Amino acid sequence: MGLIWILATVLWGVAEATLFFIVPDVLLTFAAWRRGGRFALRLAVMAAGAASLAGIVMWCWGRSDPAGAEHVMLLIPAIGPDLLIRTKAEMSGLWPLHMLSGAVSGVPYKLYAIAAGGHHIALLPFVLASFVARLARFALSVGLAAGGAALLDRIGRPQWQRPLLIGFWILLYATYFALRA
Repeated sequence: MGLIWILATVLWGVAEATLFFIVPDVLLTFAAWRRGGRFALRLAVMAAGAASLAGIVMWCWGRSDPAGAEHVMLLIPAIGPDLLIRTKAEMSGLWPLHMLSGAVSGVPYKLYAIAAGGHHIALLPFVLASFVARLARFALSVGLAAGGAALLDRIGRPQWQRPLLIGFWILLYATYFALRA
């Protein structure tokens, strides 16, 4: 399947679920472009699993030292007190739905994991909901990237795939960081 792709995907999934601030979707969308949607979907499952397992570490941290975990989260780019307050409030209600909507609205998963531990949400349901929320977002990214690549192939512009994908991620992160500043 491509050991380098697998290792990069798993490591990126773990990193972003803990302290890294660039989503695995970047790698997954490039995989969809380079190797196809089916390949990238298999990687998305691996990324979701790795992120969910890393979420256990964050859940434990949030349970044992919520103030310390929140302090470290505030050191990560684009995470502010507003996101901490939001995730804590969302984990008090219909938290699985909030994790799913947060996955597509720019709320880092790691904040949900810490808040879940702090709210003493049972670990197994949290991990299962984590996997579903992460996979849904990763699959959406892969589907959009694969669909975009297919469209560009169909209109005879496959050479636009790479620059458009790079441009998309640069624009998305420039906008996200500007709005979170």
